[in-house]
Amino acid sequence: MRAVELLASNPYLTIKGAAAKLKVAFTTAQRAIERLEHLGIVRQTGDAKRDRVWCAKELLDILEEPVHLKPSQDF
Repeated sequence: MRAVELLASNPYLTIKGAAAKLKVAFTTAQRAIERLEHLGIVRQTGDAKRDRVWCAKELLDILEEPVHLKPSQDF
């Protein structure tokens, strides 16, 4: 759950970065990311064997969506 909270501030994550931010062992972060990947929350970007990066694509799409604000009639 804490790994999901990291995605709210940045939809990209690495195992090393997640481990540091969550203050857990590398393998603990690795298992968390693998679980998120299995659940379809994140997916690996690229084909790197080391320093892999995962992205929460659906969250990224929401964050990149233009804001549609309607002017208020109160002003």
